[in-house]
Amino acid sequence: MNATAEPTLEQKNRQVVVDFFRHVLEARNPAAAKDFVTADYKQHCRHIPDGADGLERYLRGLFGDAPPLPVKDELAPPPVLLVAEGDVVIIAGYVPQPEPAKPGAFYDYFVFDAFRLRDGKLAEHWNSINKIAPPRHP
Repeated sequence: MNATAEPTLEQKNRQVVVDFFRHVLEARNPAAAKDFVTADYKQHCRHIPDGADGLERYLRGLFGDAPPLPVKDELAPPPVLLVAEGDVVIIAGYVPQPEPAKPGAFYDYFVFDAFRLRDGKLAEHWNSINKIAPPRHP
């Protein structure tokens, strides 16, 4: 049996998502986005524009003109969930938030991102950070 088996599609796709977070988001490097997303990258969130150029512009607005940070070997903190099935990868992070009613206290908060990959790049993105509307009952 070969000890160095070829990584599965799911393993490769998980690594692309992790590397996107490390090289682009954690390193605060908008220019690196083009290395990870397709030119026609589709956002399913209203606050981020479509396309690789749109994502780069959005990230420049967030990170400003500061130089990128060094790329870390691992995500810090590591994701609490990282799953892949075929061309879809879901990653979730734990981001405790200040408790408004209790100064100094925090409550559990999780952020989820889902990506569809095409040819080894991120082609679509959905996330859990959106406007919150009051519940509507049928």
